[in-house]
Amino acid sequence: MKPRGIRRGRAPMALTALTVVGAVALALTGAAKPQGGADFQQSGHWVYNAVLGGVFHLDGATGAIDARAEVPEAEAGSPVVQGSTGGYVIGRSRIIEFGKSTLRVERSTPAPSAEPPVTLEVPGGPYVIYRESGKIVWLGGETATVSADGKLGDPVATADGTVWLHRPDNGAVCKLVKGALRLDCPANTPKGQTGALTVVADRPVFVNTATDTVHPIGEAGLGEGLPVGADLPPTVRLASTDVDGRIAVLDGAAKRMLLVDIGGPNRTGPPAKPAVVSLPPGDYTDVESSGQTVVVVNKATNAVLTFDRAGKPLRETTMPPGGTRVSRGEDARVYVDSADGGHVVTVDHDGRVTPVPISGDKITSSNQPQPPPVEPTLTGGPGPTTGAGPTTGPRIQPPPKLPPPPRSSTVRPVRPTSAKPPVAPASPPGAPTNVRASSGDRQLTVDWGAAAANGAPVSAYIVSWTSSAGGSTKRVGGGTRSTVLTGLVNGTAYTVTVVAENRAGRGPGGQATASPVAPKPQRSIQLSRGTPELYENDCTYLPHSARMRVTLRGFAPNTNVKVIPYSSNPRYSNEGRTVRTDANGTKTFEAFHYCQVGRQVWVVADGVKSNTINWVSQ
Repeated sequence: MKPRGIRRGRAPMALTALTVVGAVALALTGAAKPQGGADFQQSGHWVYNAVLGGVFHLDGATGAIDARAEVPEAEAGSPVVQGSTGGYVIGRSRIIEFGKSTLRVERSTPAPSAEPPVTLEVPGGPYVIYRESGKIVWLGGETATVSADGKLGDPVATADGTVWLHRPDNGAVCKLVKGALRLDCPANTPKGQTGALTVVADRPVFVNTATDTVHPIGEAGLGEGLPVGADLPPTVRLASTDVDGRIAVLDGAAKRMLLVDIGGPNRTGPPAKPAVVSLPPGDYTDVESSGQTVVVVNKATNAVLTFDRAGKPLRETTMPPGGTRVSRGEDARVYVDSADGGHVVTVDHDGRVTPVPISGDKITSSNQPQPPPVEPTLTGGPGPTTGAGPTTGPRIQPPPKLPPPPRSSTVRPVRPTSAKPPVAPASPPGAPTNVRASSGDRQLTVDWGAAAANGAPVSAYIVSWTSSAGGSTKRVGGGTRSTVLTGLVNGTAYTVTVVAENRAGRGPGGQATASPVAPKPQRSIQLSRGTPELYENDCTYLPHSARMRVTLRGFAPNTNVKVIPYSSNPRYSNEGRTVRTDANGTKTFEAFHYCQVGRQVWVVADGVKSNTINWVSQ
C-alpha cells in the first residue's frame, strides 16, 4: 500500500491529494515523522459573522473580542479554524486563509467537498475532515488532502496532535500523527458492528454499540472490551474526550445522557453503573466535553446545557434563534456559535459559561491588527491524564512581541480617497433604530429607523434573518426603511437583524435584532356539504338533509374556537359549536344539519367568514 505523490511547499494553497487504498489491518510503514520544535497552544476562538462580513477573535479566558479581519467573500455559516500563523474560513465552496498578524486575506482555494465538514484544532493542525467523501485536509504549514477511500465516523484527537479516524464500512481504525501525510491503521473493529471513537485519559478508545463495550486502541490493535453497563443504541453520539475520566454518551432519541466510568486497568469487580441524566424535551445531536464539564445543545430551544462529571445540571444558557455549531478549541474550551456568527457561548475547563455577542464595537485592542495572545505552553509532550486542561511540561518564555504592521494593514477596509479630503474623516454608521418585524403568510415585513450617518451617507442596509429552518441576507438602498422577506416557513420563529453601511464600512455595533416572530398563514375557513344525515323533525328528507363540513386553517394552535353557521333564510338560527385546533392551527369537522335547498349558507369563526355555498339536494 503506497501513497501517491505529494507536492510539498506553500504554493498557492494547492490541496494535493494523497490516497490510501483498501482495508488495513497492519500498520503502514514509512509515515512521515512529526515536525520538530515546540508548538505553542493556540488559544481562543475565531468566528465568522455573516452580517458584519468579518472574522472575529474571541479570547476564551476573558470573553473579550480582541481582533477582526475583513473576509467579505466568505459564505454565511462557515466555521473558522486556526493554525500557528493563519486562520481558515471553511466554506462550502472555498477555503479562505487570512493572516493572524496582518488580519488580511492571503489566499483562497476551492474546497474538496461541498459537504459540511468536521474541524479539529490540534497541535500541528488544524484539520478539516469531510466524512462522507472520506477526505482529510491538513492546513498546518503545508496543505494537503489525505483520502481514506471510504466514509469516516466522527474524528478525535489526542494531546500530541494525532488524529484518529474510524471507517465504519470495513472497521479500520487509522491515525494521522502530527506532520504526517499518510494514514497508519493499527487496529480493526469487528466488521458490521457499530460504534464510535472517543479519547479517555488522552488515549483513543472505541465504544462498540453492538456489544456495549469500550476497547482501548494501541499499536497492537484493538484491546479487550470493558462493559459499559448500559444498552447503547447505534445512534448515540460521544463527546470527543472524557469528562474527568467519564465518557459522555448522548442518546438524543431517548432524551438522555449517560456518563460511563470504565475505570482503569487495575479495576476489580463489576463496573459502576453509568450515571443517567434525563434531558428536557427537545432535539439533541451535539455533545462535547471541556475536560471537567459536559456541554449539550438543545436545538429545539437553542439552549446550551452544562453538567458536571456526575451529571448534575450546572447552567442553561439560551442562544438567539437559528442553528448552532459546537466545537472544541485547542485550548480545550468548548465554543457554541450561532448560525450567523453573531453570538458565541464559551464553556471553560471548570464549567464557567460566558455568552459573548459578536459585534464591531466590541474590539478591545487598538485599530492596528495584532495577533491574538498565545499561551506559552508546550504541547509536544504528554498531555494531562484527563484531557481537561492545558498540557503539562517545561515552561518557556513567551515569544517577543511582533513589530507593529505597516499602517496600510488596518482591520477595516481602506477608505476611498478623494481630491479634497473631508474636514473630518467619516466613520461607519450607527445602528438602525426601532427594528420591527410583523408576520404574514410565509413572509415578514421588516421596518426600521434611519441609522446615524457619521460623516458619510448611508449607502445600504443589510437585512439578515436566521431561524431553525435556515436564513439569508438581503441588501437594500440607503433610503429604504422597510422591506418584505418572502419564502419563509410558516410557524417558525425568525430573528431579523438590520445593519447600516456607508463608504467607511459597516458600523461598529450596527446590529439591531428584533424580537423573534413566528410567521403564520392567513386564517381561512373552507365550507362544503358534508355527510348526508336526517335530523329530528326539521330535516327528514334525506336527499336534502346533510351536515356541513368545516375546515379551519391558520388559527392559533391548540386553541378553542367557536364556529357559528348562518343562512340566507332570516329565520335560520344556530348557536354554533366550539372546536379545538391542532398543533398546526387547523381543524376539520362536520356539524350543523341543514336541508333548505336553494338557500345560501356560510360560517363565521373569530371574525373570519368562510366561503358561501348554495345548498343543493343529492
